[in-house]
Amino acid sequence: MTRTTDPIPLLERLIRVDTHNPGGDELALSALLAEELHARAPDDVAVVEVPRASGTRGAYVYARWGQPDLLVNAHIDTVPVNAGWTGNPFEPRRADGRLYGLGACDTKGAIASILTALDAVKPKNVGVLFSGDEELSSTCIAAFLASPYAKGLARAIVCEPTSVRVGVRHRGILGLKLTLRGEGGHSSRADTMRAPLAELCRVAVAWDDWGKAQRGRGPKGFTGMCTNIAGLEGGVAFNVVPERATLTASFRPPPGTDVNAVGSELVAIAKEICPDATSDAVLGRPAFATQALAAFPPTIGARSEAPVDLAFWTEAAQLTQAGIDAVVFGPGDIAQAHAPDEWVLESDLIAARDAFVHVFQHTVTGGAGGARRG
Repeated sequence: MTRTTDPIPLLERLIRVDTHNPGGDELALSALLAEELHARAPDDVAVVEVPRASGTRGAYVYARWGQPDLLVNAHIDTVPVNAGWTGNPFEPRRADGRLYGLGACDTKGAIASILTALDAVKPKNVGVLFSGDEELSSTCIAAFLASPYAKGLARAIVCEPTSVRVGVRHRGILGLKLTLRGEGGHSSRADTMRAPLAELCRVAVAWDDWGKAQRGRGPKGFTGMCTNIAGLEGGVAFNVVPERATLTASFRPPPGTDVNAVGSELVAIAKEICPDATSDAVLGRPAFATQALAAFPPTIGARSEAPVDLAFWTEAAQLTQAGIDAVVFGPGDIAQAHAPDEWVLESDLIAARDAFVHVFQHTVTGGAGGARRG
């Protein structure tokens, strides 16, 4: 297309607003983005504060043109500043065709590309959601999906660093914690006392054996559960029988797998060994697979002809779980996300902007049509 807008100056403004999670100011960036969206003549713009269990507040900003059946989403928060930065992470700098800054790749670059695409085309029946708390607990996307704004959405493009390719599958995440208590006391009495650490060691081995048995399970490219025995804690000294022990583990079920069912299976294994152990799900995030990729080519262009699998988790999984089919797409490479001196290729920003122009043009001409959800 003819280059009518430049996402780079806008991205530089976004980087200067610190939204690291936890601790950044999502409300400040939401207010700025609301002004940017208002300037592009939507039918409605809303900024919504979202409370978190920590007592802090996140936010999302949502704009709509018409009655949306297509959602375009990017998250506004970033990870905290990693060690090893060679410059100010909140002061963008350009060199060798790259733009450096915290969030440049993940995912403020996508936000800049979306906004500048809206300068070229006013879409029809599209919603744009810029949401916080993606990097920590996903409270904002959950709040959006529970709101009236999500009604009628059938498809979504979720922005993450995919090197402007279309991502269609990724694993889920399950984190489990198991706690076992005993009497505790002097090790001279160990033969007559419960040994919480030893019992949880048996659970750890059982879970590890289960993981090895699952290595052929799952679709091509996603076999196995990525079983990780992450920690076994308890005890204060060699001559003290621990009163308490804790086992933590993580699993990454493949697309098409019910994460809750996997958790139930693992807890059942643990209960066979330690019936009175207390289990807690530290984290449970669904796996993701696009349900009807054929519905997306009119809006995402030829990129849908070469879809890719993703090694990382995205909030597209929560959208599909809510009945909104999704693909993942955006500028930048995941290798740069969360890294010191995070950067995005300027050419990726332009390519993403042009792709979103294509998306928005097809909503106007009817190419993005499809059955609306009620």
